[in-house]
Amino acid sequence: MQAARAIAALSVAYFHSYAAIRGAFPESAWMPVPWLKQWGFLGVDFFFAISGYVICLVVTKPSFTLGGFAIKRLLRLYPMYWTALVLMGLLIWWGRSGPVSWPHVLYSMTLLPQQGTPAYDVSWTLEREVVFYALAALIVPIGRVWGLAVVLAGLAAAGFYYRNPWSFHLVSTVQADFLAGVLVFMARYELSRIGGLIPLLIGIAILAVMRQAITPYAVPIAMAALLAGMVHVRIPWERAPFSWLVRTGDASYSIYLLHYLVFVVMSYASVVYVPFHLPEWAAEPWRFLSIAVCVAVSWLTFTVIESPMIRLGHYLARSPARRDAPRAAVPNEIYSGQNAPIKRAS
Repeated sequence: MQAARAIAALSVAYFHSYAAIRGAFPESAWMPVPWLKQWGFLGVDFFFAISGYVICLVVTKPSFTLGGFAIKRLLRLYPMYWTALVLMGLLIWWGRSGPVSWPHVLYSMTLLPQQGTPAYDVSWTLEREVVFYALAALIVPIGRVWGLAVVLAGLAAAGFYYRNPWSFHLVSTVQADFLAGVLVFMARYELSRIGGLIPLLIGIAILAVMRQAITPYAVPIAMAALLAGMVHVRIPWERAPFSWLVRTGDASYSIYLLHYLVFVVMSYASVVYVPFHLPEWAAEPWRFLSIAVCVAVSWLTFTVIESPMIRLGHYLARSPARRDAPRAAVPNEIYSGQNAPIKRAS
C-alpha cells in the first residue's frame, strides 16, 4: 500500500512540476516525460482506489467503532492539511500566490463539501475522501461491504448520467474510483491466486490503450487492476532497491498537500536566489531537484506532524480501560509474512 501511495503521489507531483521550472526556463527547454505530463493527474484516481481498499480493511475489523474511526480520520487528515493552509497563507503574504477570501479559507478548513473550488485547490480531493469515509463508516456495519459497493455503483452511475451535479459530492463519477478499491478488497482472496503480475499488466495495457482519450469507465477499471497488482505482487518492498518507495509512501499525504507550494518556492528561487543564470539544459534537472526537495520536506512534516498525530489518534480511539494497558501484537489479517500468501481472517 505504501509503495502504491508513493506512485500516486509522485505521479501527481510530476504532473504539476511545470510550476517549478516555468519561472527560469522557457517552455521550449522543457523535456518532460510525455505520459506523466499528460496523464500524471490519474494519480488522484489511484489515491481514491487505495482509499477504497484501505478503508474497507478498517471498517470490517471486529474492533471497529464509529467514534474511534472518526477520531483517527480527523487526526490523520486535518493537522497536516491545516499546516498546508498556513504555508499557503505565508505564500500569499509573501506575494507568491494570489489573494483569497478568508471566510472561504475558514470554511475550506472544515473539508466539508462545497460547491466550487476550495481555498487550496488540491484539497478538492480531501472533500471527496471525507464523504467516502462517512459512507463507508455508516453503510458497512449495517449493509456490509456489498452494500457499500452497491451504493457507490449507483452514485457513480447517477453521476455519469446527470454529469456530476452539485450533490454534496455524493452523486459523482469519482465514486467509481473508490468502488474500484472496494471491489479489489472484496475479491482479494480470489485475486491472490493469480498473483500481482497479470493485474499489473492489464492495468498498464488499459492505460496504454486510452492514451489518446479517457473514457468514463476505463480509469476505474485500470485503477482496480493496478491496485490488485500492487496488493498481490511478490516483491520484497522493505529491501533495497524498493525500500525508498515505501518510505516515500509514508510521506505521500504530505507530498500531495505540499508539492505545489514547494514548486512555487523553487520557481521563485530559480529566478532570484540562484547566483547565476541557469542554462536551458538545466530545466529538467531543476524539475527533478524540485521533486526531491518536495519529498524531503514532506518526509520532515510526516515525521514532525503526521506521525505524532497518527499515534495520538490511535491512543484516543482506544477505550479508557485499554489506554493504560500494554498493546498486544495484532496479527496482520492480510499478510502473515513479508511475501507469504494471503490468508482468510477467522
